[in-house]
Amino acid sequence: EQLKLSVLVFRHGDRSAIYNLPNDIYSEDSWPQGTGQLSNVGVEQHLANGVYLRDRYMNEENPTYLSLNEDYKRVEVHVRSTDIDRTLMSAESMLAGLFPPSEAENKTEPLDVWQPIPVHTLPLNDETLLDVIDCPPFNEHLKEVVTADPVFAHFMANNSEIARKLLKVTGLGEIEDAFEAFQRLAEVYDTMFCENATGMPFKEEFQKEKVFELSARFGAMDWIKYRLMSRQLKRMVGGVLLSDLKQRVKDAINGTSPLKLILYSAHDTTLAGILTVLGVYDFVQPPYATVLMLELWQGEGGKWEVRLHRHHGTDELVTYRLPGCDATGCTPEQFYSVSTDYDYSEDEFLAYCRGSEILPGVTKSALFLMMVVALLMLATTTVVLVSYAVVLRKKATGGYTPLETA
Repeated sequence: EQLKLSVLVFRHGDRSAIYNLPNDIYSEDSWPQGTGQLSNVGVEQHLANGVYLRDRYMNEENPTYLSLNEDYKRVEVHVRSTDIDRTLMSAESMLAGLFPPSEAENKTEPLDVWQPIPVHTLPLNDETLLDVIDCPPFNEHLKEVVTADPVFAHFMANNSEIARKLLKVTGLGEIEDAFEAFQRLAEVYDTMFCENATGMPFKEEFQKEKVFELSARFGAMDWIKYRLMSRQLKRMVGGVLLSDLKQRVKDAINGTSPLKLILYSAHDTTLAGILTVLGVYDFVQPPYATVLMLELWQGEGGKWEVRLHRHHGTDELVTYRLPGCDATGCTPEQFYSVSTDYDYSEDEFLAYCRGSEILPGVTKSALFLMMVVALLMLATTTVVLVSYAVVLRKKATGGYTPLETA
């Protein structure tokens, strides 16, 4: 058998905290590049991923050999990232390990240590494939669904005293709305996690009140919400990417695309979303630099098989069994049939976020077209009925219309 295509979806590497806590001793200036930025550790993580992938896909002695050109060829490789510094830099770091400089002549001196490769992106308000960046209807619906679930209500009731203490100690103050309080406390954990991972000593009061340890339960619960999501929410967090992956497989099998390696640099929410719609998510936050690998194989007799793996650092490679598929993988038909209820287009995504959907999946323009068609059908039916009535009247009068008398 031979590997024909690999689509990689990965989380950015280690980063600085995104949120500043009012009562913390650290702020934006406490981080080398500011908040939410890729750290040197994150760069090294994806550089190592690139080296691993180069060996996996370009070493002819490996069964996973992809027959990629060892030097970057644009017709074989496509890279896309969300328009955020840490994901763009993660993609560049991985590419540095995946495609080190070639021995080609006529290069300028800096290219002896670095190979430039394009990373494509879109403005955040146009992003539909790799994350839900700015979508008020999504946020409102998520809040409605989560707060209505008994699991969330039970969790917040059991942790109400802890929540109030953490909000007070960190300086976030009183927050009456349970969902908003929950989100802020999940952010508290994220900040404390980053400080701890970087070796930054906690503020003495935070250490005394066990802010890191207590906020961890809110951080963990933040990923349980993927289990509570409605069909529409799942379509938003993973449906567009699911449709894209299916199309990539179709294009490779049909020979309509020369691409062999596709890289998507994204976020933990991206991985959680696609694993949720595929039905294999464990509701645990995907670690930094985790790589999902969707691989298309061709075996004897031309039989195709789709396999999904997860790579993370030195951990053992994880192979997922998708619903309706064998343990080893899916036939193309099985893969196309996986989670079809969540397939979603970019147009549907944008229509939902920008308020042009009357119902999920039905845009205003689509509804207008349906109304036009309905009016045309009504007009046609009216004409037919009137014509039929005229014919019946003529038959009743022998084909003549009687004159009216004064």
